Amino acid sequence: MTAVLLRGAAPAPGRSVDLLLDGGQVSVAAPPRDVEEVHLGGRPTLPGLADHHLHLMALAASWDSVDCSPAALASNGGLAPTLRAARRRRPHGWLRAVGYDVAASGELDRRGLDDIGVGPVRVQDRTGIRWMLDSFGLRAVLPPDGRTWPDGVERDAAGQATGVLVRLDAWLGGRVPRSAPDLDAVSRWLADRGVTSVTDAGARNGPDELTTLAAAGLCQRLTVMTAAAGVTAPRGVELGPVKVLLDDDDLPGLGALRARIEEAHRSGRAVAVHCVTETQLVLALAAGVDRRDRIEHASLVPADVLPLLVASDPTVVVQPGLVPPRGDRYLAETDPRDHPSLHRLRSLLGAGLRVAASSDAPYGPADPWVGIAAAVERRTSSGSVLGADEALTPAEALGLFLGAASDPGRRRALRPGAAADVVVLDDDWDALGSSPRVWATFVGGRRVAGPDPGGRRDTAADARGRR
Repeated sequence: MTAVLLRGAAPAPGRSVDLLLDGGQVSVAAPPRDVEEVHLGGRPTLPGLADHHLHLMALAASWDSVDCSPAALASNGGLAPTLRAARRRRPHGWLRAVGYDVAASGELDRRGLDDIGVGPVRVQDRTGIRWMLDSFGLRAVLPPDGRTWPDGVERDAAGQATGVLVRLDAWLGGRVPRSAPDLDAVSRWLADRGVTSVTDAGARNGPDELTTLAAAGLCQRLTVMTAAAGVTAPRGVELGPVKVLLDDDDLPGLGALRARIEEAHRSGRAVAVHCVTETQLVLALAAGVDRRDRIEHASLVPADVLPLLVASDPTVVVQPGLVPPRGDRYLAETDPRDHPSLHRLRSLLGAGLRVAASSDAPYGPADPWVGIAAAVERRTSSGSVLGADEALTPAEALGLFLGAASDPGRRRALRPGAAADVVVLDDDWDALGSSPRVWATFVGGRRVAGPDPGGRRDTAADARGRR
């Protein structure tokens, strides 16, 4: 691989240095003879961004789906016109829709979908927990004998399927035609936004999912959580924590959860526990989550639980980007006394916890700069502020996306010996909190986004000329 010399890089405001990317690392050695020089003209130059919790295959699938989020339905005239327009574009086969919000758009079951008349169709709710199918879709996936239906099939008083399937994503996926997800497009899109490292947080990831993700050839460094501890990672994949998904409607006993955590620890693996409610968080802490482990989401951390979290000392992986699209609902559906406990940031950092950020895409905005801006502004879509005291500065918010994949709470820096994962911005430093433009992205010293060598800028004036 040809070494790259980034001339006029600005790793901090008012500072200009030359950075050599050689052998996959940031180097202080003399540039080799065949070095490629890239003149940055003082552009802000940062470690590549890390998304510590997303769902790659679901994100790719969502791009090939009908957007039924509240904003999309509002702009398209409602659910029926949106699905009928999608059926005109795709006359045959299944329609797959995502992002439906029951609280904002109303309850939905097979009868409502039958009235629209576009089947077979399946609609996923915004959380990813539920699918709603029409009668055509139900007949295609449900066995004739209702006694063999899985527990997640919701039934009405007469024992008939309502069309709502709960926690049956994998089961449903095995019964509908599936196209290969375009993970390459996802990878390139993320690279264009400066993302150089991703952690797939699928709760059901096993050997098949590991093989699929490894074969995708992502340009990002790839870490994958798994459902079980005893799996082997294929080449190009780092094993992340064992993912533990908690659901208030089906919580494990304390002993069972403790045993699962201890099993992971004996295997040399951490656990990453999904905790969006107070009950889930308290259970995880009581079961033995410790400094090796991660708490995912920490959506609600009451003041009296915060000391317990600090005592256990896990890394906390948050999703500030959820505040704009969901913040109004959080405020409406949560006891006002709990509002200060919602999606904490500054109080977690102030308590000495290691905190990292992620997108939870496709269930949250995939663009990390949206998450950074949300951590600074804390504004919901209506303009309300959720927890003004929890807001961060742009530099602090950026830091949440600069963690190492193996230790998300440890911030990376562009120092000698560090991995040559670099993002170059095409904006000034004061744009950090407002979705700055990305000029180029390097992973291991290889350019994965941005201008080719013929398009590089050679002077500071040229570097700023496009603004």
